[in-house]
Amino acid sequence: MPTEDILEYVGWARILFLALCFGGAAWLDHKLRRVSNDWWDFWARPTLVLLGLELYLLDADLSVWLTASAAVAFASTALYGRPSLTDIKAGSRVDIIVSIWYLVSAVGLVMGAMSHGQVLLEYLDSSTPLDSEAERMGLLWGRMIVLLVVLFFFEMAWRFRLLHGGADAKAMMLVALMVPSWCAMPFPSHSTTIEMAMPPALSLMIWAGLAFLLLPVIMLARNLKAGDVGNLRMAWHSFRMPLQDIPNSHVWLLEEMVDGADGERSIETSMRPMRGSRSETDVKAVLAELAEAGRDKAWVTAKYPFLLFVFPAIVPMVIWGDPVSTILGYIDLI
Repeated sequence: MPTEDILEYVGWARILFLALCFGGAAWLDHKLRRVSNDWWDFWARPTLVLLGLELYLLDADLSVWLTASAAVAFASTALYGRPSLTDIKAGSRVDIIVSIWYLVSAVGLVMGAMSHGQVLLEYLDSSTPLDSEAERMGLLWGRMIVLLVVLFFFEMAWRFRLLHGGADAKAMMLVALMVPSWCAMPFPSHSTTIEMAMPPALSLMIWAGLAFLLLPVIMLARNLKAGDVGNLRMAWHSFRMPLQDIPNSHVWLLEEMVDGADGERSIETSMRPMRGSRSETDVKAVLAELAEAGRDKAWVTAKYPFLLFVFPAIVPMVIWGDPVSTILGYIDLI
């Protein structure tokens, strides 16, 4: 079977694993509000098998393999942590082996820069079709460098709270490893803008962000069905829930009793949850007060897990590819 056909099957397998992995992760995040490391560890195995198979089929040289190993080593710290000098001195076999892995991968990264760096720069500068094995291998090494950069981006995004959960960062790192480049995607339509496209993992994150734009429509439809559209200020982003259901639900309470300037107590409804307010720190007492005031429901907003939006975002990524280059292509900018 031709190598191109096998690589196409590898691409379809990646999409299948991506859908299965994130379908399950979205369900776990929705029901339990956590996705264990065991889940990511399980799906990392077929991911690495497919990555290794792709490199094998493309006849990657040793420096490319070791650069890919450096990317995997960096991503592994999100699940297993980093070896410590104390444990190494104490003779921890695992820490010693992992440290050797890091060292060998770093050496391979330097080897790749020395072997392919100049060739890659010349190829990118000329923007001519590949006409030599050196250019092909340099481009493949460059793809592994981009993979490493994307993994580092998600690490920093988590540390600077752009991604609020550790599971979110691990999920996006797994996407980066599972679909390292658009070249691995078996969709001819992507080839027209592949040079301008962002890495697939970043594209998926943007599609997931765009999915948030559907929430106001969904909320308005839900409140219209429930007959709660009288307060449009709240109806586009929140909904009313029975008081007895609130303590056991993943929601933020947006109402509480407050003392007015005239000394009268009244119900205050906030557009967004207030950090440190009584509706967050003493929910049961606030609900009791609302019940005494004659209310049986209160406005709440759901705690939407990020992975719940990543899963459906796979569909537009598969159909249209990178959203930025797709939009620019539609308006004839690229």
